[in-house]
Amino acid sequence: MENQVSISKSEDQGSKTLSHRNEFLFLYDIKMGNPNGDPYENRPRVLPDNTVFVTDVRLKRFIRDYFKQIGEDILVDTIDEKTTNLTGRVADYLEKNKQPKATGKRIVEILQDAFIDARLFGSSYAFKAEEETDKKKEKWEPKPIPKTMTGPVQINMGEIIHDVEFVDIHGTSKFGSDEEKSQGTFTQFYGIRYGLIAFSGVANENSAKIAKLTDDDYDLFIKALWRCVRESANTRTKKGQIPHFLLNIVYKSGKEFQFGRLQDYVKAVPSDSNKGAKQWSSPNNYKLDISVLIKRLTDNTDKIEKILYQKSDDVTIVQEIPSDEKWINLEIDK
Repeated sequence: MENQVSISKSEDQGSKTLSHRNEFLFLYDIKMGNPNGDPYENRPRVLPDNTVFVTDVRLKRFIRDYFKQIGEDILVDTIDEKTTNLTGRVADYLEKNKQPKATGKRIVEILQDAFIDARLFGSSYAFKAEEETDKKKEKWEPKPIPKTMTGPVQINMGEIIHDVEFVDIHGTSKFGSDEEKSQGTFTQFYGIRYGLIAFSGVANENSAKIAKLTDDDYDLFIKALWRCVRESANTRTKKGQIPHFLLNIVYKSGKEFQFGRLQDYVKAVPSDSNKGAKQWSSPNNYKLDISVLIKRLTDNTDKIEKILYQKSDDVTIVQEIPSDEKWINLEIDK
């Protein structure tokens, strides 16, 4: 990473497989946008109680897009901006890198060595027989061993941690319809006025040994978390997303412990008593209350090696970040 703080590795370890269990919390916001459209009308995804949720798949897509922007190879990708299946993606990679087509354990090793998202998130290696135009050639159909790789990094579903106001915006496009060339066609956009989204997850050091996830990979993942929603969200409904708080717990070596769902330990409280959560439009309208989170961490300090964090200047935290030497500012943007 650009900053000098290493997330997990000890000074004498270098880039070996992930050396400690890690647990992370990540909060970012969206304004006048749709954090995760449903597959039907592209409305924000909501639970029965109107809680807006965001899938881990959506966040992983942001992360993968960021990796691609900085030159990392990713498994879940297109070929020349065209969609493809897993077989086509891997065949294209092997051809471009002048590697022979493989099967069994070897093809899994190639995927792990080549693709950072495979090492982080794992994959179901659902290969199909290759589409081969030359009938004289035998079709390549990899039979990976194992067929499924569980990713060391597991991300919970994200949620907006306060009530939101839903918005429908109507307009017209610049292009005319087939019937009325002189008029634009009607458009409709579904979104929310403002929302603070919270994700959490765990990186398991035991699974990392199988997936070949290294400390350096995880350092890059944390950097990607902070930057991806701002730098990879380029569509109309995703623009303007800003990272606001990131915390990563590095547990002591040999400690098989984790809290799980760290977003349950934080909440947004109004800074302006005249505005309810549905009327919020920016971080100026609330403060981030992490008192429960700090208490949980303090009560379990014997299990924790260090706590790394990053906070945007826009968000106010009710409590001061502890001055304990275990708390370290990541300073990702410096």
